[in-house]
Order: sequence, then structure tokens, then C-alpha cells
Amino acid sequence: MWVVFDVDGVLIDVSESYDLAVKLTIEYFLRLFGIEREIKSEWVRELRRKGSFGDDFKVSEALILFALSGRAGELVDEFPEGGTIEWVREKFGFQVFGGSIERVFNTFYLGMEYPERLFDFPGLWRKERPIVRKELLERASERFKLGVVTGRSSLEMELAEKIIGFRFENAVTREVYLKPDPRALWELVRGEPGVYIGDTTNDGLFVENYRRRYGRKFDFVMVGRDVGDVNEFLTELLTEEQT
Repeated sequence: MWVVFDVDGVLIDVSESYDLAVKLTIEYFLRLFGIEREIKSEWVRELRRKGSFGDDFKVSEALILFALSGRAGELVDEFPEGGTIEWVREKFGFQVFGGSIERVFNTFYLGMEYPERLFDFPGLWRKERPIVRKELLERASERFKLGVVTGRSSLEMELAEKIIGFRFENAVTREVYLKPDPRALWELVRGEPGVYIGDTTNDGLFVENYRRRYGRKFDFVMVGRDVGDVNEFLTELLTEEQT
């Protein structure tokens, strides 16, 4: 049986890294338009939770356009569950060039680890802290096949493993497929049964897409809805396995 994890918000606390990188990226672009406006972190978290974005570059683009309208908070509330960046682009008839967003975002998040950085910055990834307990992963790895499907790049995944202190032998990063593309899960499990642990609407859609496309059973557990955190899930799973 496979136990497959999302990373951000599940294995690692990204409130001071990815969330802040999105906020700083949006404020950077707003300043280019001559606008000084603070972006609330709860807007970032709520939009990411509700939407099917796949990566934080698209979350950043959406909030840049929301903020330019002067109605960011209202539009976050209005944004539909499972909505995509296309909903935003169609609403405004405009999009922000993704390559520029990616470079600014990576400058803030990766900092000195990013060769194409726009300016020197220490890198917000250094503020990340593990949520998952390493010993639970080690115990689970003795009984289950562990894997990761994440919107992180391979470099970002390496940094995550450094923070957690655990290396995943099986990982699908955004260079291969981007959630909710079900091929990402097939690439890992090849039809074998298991469970995916995520924390967003997009993660649930990802598993639904996999079931629909491949006709295979695969469970989904949502942190914050089905369990308090990943440690609670792993503890229950290991206890069940022993009984």
C-alpha cells in the first residue's frame, strides 16, 4: 500500500515561506504600477485552499489582478471552490506574464539558491519548519511505500527533505506533472492502492481525477477536515496496522 503526501501545509509549515513569498511578490508588482498596498496573508491561504492552481505563481497572478482592482478581499470570497487561474483571466481579460512572476517569486523564496535571482535575498525557505515527525515517517517507511506528489520543483523538494531530515525515494515534482493532472499519481503508484494526504480543494480534485481516469481506488485524507495534522494520520495508520 502507498502513502503519498503533499508537502506544503502537510509535511512542512510554509506560513513564513511560501505564504510570505506570495505576499512579497504581489507587493513587488504593485509597486511597479506605483501602488503601495499591503496583501493580507489570509487572502493567500484562502485562495490557495479554494483554488485549483497547481503552483504559487498562479496564486500570485490572481492576487495581483485582484489587488489592482482594489477589491482583493471581496474577490477572494467570490472565487469559486475548485476555480482556476482561467476564471481570473477571463474576469479581467488580462494576464500577468508568468515568467516574470516566477523569477520574482523564486528570488524571495529560494534567495541565494536561485542563480537567476533579481537581487540578493537570504531565501524564505530557511524559515520553514517541519510539521511531520521524522520518526513517524521512518516507522511508516518500514510498512508502506512512501511517496510525494508536490507542486515544488526538484530543488525545492531537496530543500524540504533537508528541513524534514528524511529522504523520499519516490517523488513527483512540478517538472514532471502538475496537480491536478492525474498522471502525477499514476507515475508514482502505477495503479497500486493507497492514500493521498493533502490540505486543499485541489488535492481532492487531483485524487478524483485519478480515480476517474484510471478507474482505480485511491483514498484521500484532507488535513484540517479529516485529521488535525499529518502526525495524527500517521499515528492512527500505524496503530491500525499493529492491531
